[in-house]
Amino acid sequence: MKDSAIKVFVLIGVFFAAFPVSAKEAAPKASPKIDIPCIQNAIEERDGSLMNMIDVWSSSTKNALEARRGALKDSWDIAGYKDRRFVQRKAWSDYGKVLRSANTEKTKARNRIWKKFENDRQECEGAYSPEMKTGSTYDTNL
Repeated sequence: MKDSAIKVFVLIGVFFAAFPVSAKEAAPKASPKIDIPCIQNAIEERDGSLMNMIDVWSSSTKNALEARRGALKDSWDIAGYKDRRFVQRKAWSDYGKVLRSANTEKTKARNRIWKKFENDRQECEGAYSPEMKTGSTYDTNL
């Protein structure tokens, strides 16, 4: 069985040796013209907008934390349990509302920024890269 398999491979090798493969190389394709300044500007605008979005979100959540801290600390000056618990619950409720609102706005802004970038990128001649599609998935953690 081994000998017959070896003979088949030898015959195949002889067969292909009799018909050489064309060694012509394909002419290199001319690379498309890329509008580098255009894509650089689009990236600058996208990432600058993302940084501004984070600044707004950070400021909003920081203010919410400061308000919560103040309300909770002040609640301990209230002698009555029911009144104190009412103020504490309101502090947590207000804090949660601000966080939900800030996170919702951040997500909307991030999506708007990436959509604008995609439109801007399409205006740039020859500026396609896999980075354009995968990059937005990394930013979902922002």
